[in-house]
Amino acid sequence: MSNRTNTMSMYVRIPFSLTSGGLVLLAGLSLHATFLLWPVLSLILLSYLFMTWQRQNWWTHTRYALLTGLILMFICILRLSYGANLYYGYLLIPLVLLLAKEQQQRYSRFATLLAAIAVLALFAMCYPSTFVFQLLAYTIVLYVCIRAINVYKEATRLSQQHVQELAQAQHELQHMYEALQEASLHSLRYATLAERTRLARDMHDGLGHQLTSLIVQLQALELMLPGDPEQAARTVPVMLGIARQAMAEVRLAVREWSEDERGLGPTALRGLASQWAAHASLALEFQQDDDLSDWSVETSVTLYRILQEALTNIARHARATAASIEVREDQQMVIMTVSDNGFYSEAAGFAPGFGIKSMRERAQAAGGSCSFSQNQRQGLCIEVRLPLEAPSQDERTTGLFFTSDGGHL
Repeated sequence: MSNRTNTMSMYVRIPFSLTSGGLVLLAGLSLHATFLLWPVLSLILLSYLFMTWQRQNWWTHTRYALLTGLILMFICILRLSYGANLYYGYLLIPLVLLLAKEQQQRYSRFATLLAAIAVLALFAMCYPSTFVFQLLAYTIVLYVCIRAINVYKEATRLSQQHVQELAQAQHELQHMYEALQEASLHSLRYATLAERTRLARDMHDGLGHQLTSLIVQLQALELMLPGDPEQAARTVPVMLGIARQAMAEVRLAVREWSEDERGLGPTALRGLASQWAAHASLALEFQQDDDLSDWSVETSVTLYRILQEALTNIARHARATAASIEVREDQQMVIMTVSDNGFYSEAAGFAPGFGIKSMRERAQAAGGSCSFSQNQRQGLCIEVRLPLEAPSQDERTTGLFFTSDGGHL
């Protein structure tokens, strides 16, 4: 706002003030001097100087009308005192140009109306001078030029303001993206923690039961050895089977439940699937290869968010009763397939909404792809392919931020 308090710079105000003073002096030297002439010309000059140097935010409709009326009144006094003269038109030129400088939309139309009144007054006070039409044409041309310059300056200012707003919006969007990535990582860790909690519960229920059974049979074996060694010998293989099964469960839990963030991505995906299976009326099956690599955090976040969006679309729009998730690796690519038995068919098609576009853009930003096709019978199949090696920073920043339209599939 401070840039608009003054519409004329110092380099314009000083020449304009000197020009106004020169026109007033020329009129005073050209007219017959009386006791009324120089006081009236001085009031006209003071009015012009006041209008020239006043701040733009001071002006109102009333003040514009008051000062314009005063200047017209002073020149009318000269017209009544000295008769028709071309120099009255010269005295009105600064008024027209000062009214042309107004840029604020709420005052510009009113200032244009006052300028039109001043031009008509110029014609009326100078007529029937032979040069009145030339003076009128010059005045109108100057008015149009000043208006055009002001419009151009205002358009330039608005353009720069929009550029600054866009830059600020992009800066804020970048911060939001970084916050979203951080939130995604927290979501991954939460899903991993939930999956580890489930594994701990399963270990307690399965392994604990087996160890309890093994302890009971060992106690029975201790009693059977002195009196019935044959029955004790037959019991040993059963206990060995229970022990081997318990050991297999321990190894599986140790492999899946590491203390660091290795396997964070697959574990988080499995945890997310478990949450949806527990809370949604949807039969959900999760499958993964046993020899998956260690994914980068970016790959894990991308797959987690895409799976989250895919399950949301299935629950809201697919009208499906069952879905399956498969995660595997092939030729330095991690491939995630999400299928459902919903109503989708290639003949019916669908209009990609925000969710579909978001999945595609996330996959593309990670250097991969996301495709959609029909299952063998019906329902939608989503296949996501991402490279195991994370893309460079330049590749990651090419397409993640902007989507065009709202709404899910």
